[in-house]
Amino acid sequence: MRLRRTSWPRELTEAVSVASTGGKEHILAAVELANGRWVAGTRAAVYLPTDATGAPAAVRRVGWETIERAGWDAETSVLHIYETTAFGTPLRATDLSVDDPGRFGQLLRERIDASVLVQRHVPLAGKRGVRVVGRRNPADPNAEVVWNFVLDKGLEPDQPGVLDAAEAALKSVRDEFGI
Repeated sequence: MRLRRTSWPRELTEAVSVASTGGKEHILAAVELANGRWVAGTRAAVYLPTDATGAPAAVRRVGWETIERAGWDAETSVLHIYETTAFGTPLRATDLSVDDPGRFGQLLRERIDASVLVQRHVPLAGKRGVRVVGRRNPADPNAEVVWNFVLDKGLEPDQPGVLDAAEAALKSVRDEFGI
């Protein structure tokens, strides 16, 4: 995917440079939010605004491999980004009010999809089961694979045997792919 640069403030470029790890990352796409803050994406990460108490241009780095999913709600003009968390805890949600995500929305979808190496549904109780996902940062083919699993609706981790079965499914998928 090739994106043409549009203009964004120098302060955003500087904030991304400060927040990046392991060297300078170049912004591929960015969009201004309704509140005047910015969100940006690079090959390796998305840079989300810090909370309201942070500096106006302050951002936090979130690697693409830790984004569970994202969605655009055109009716409310809100871009939803969900980060993976420890099993059994709610996903971390970030809601971004923006008129049109444009190129940033395209980059968001492409990079999240590119981070997924393995995705497998394993039945545990009838058709209900667990979705096992292995992700890697798409900017680094040597990066560690991050694994997580999500139980289908109707299955709870405190039900007898569910957590053990889910962990066994994760091990099986990892062994199958040698990762």
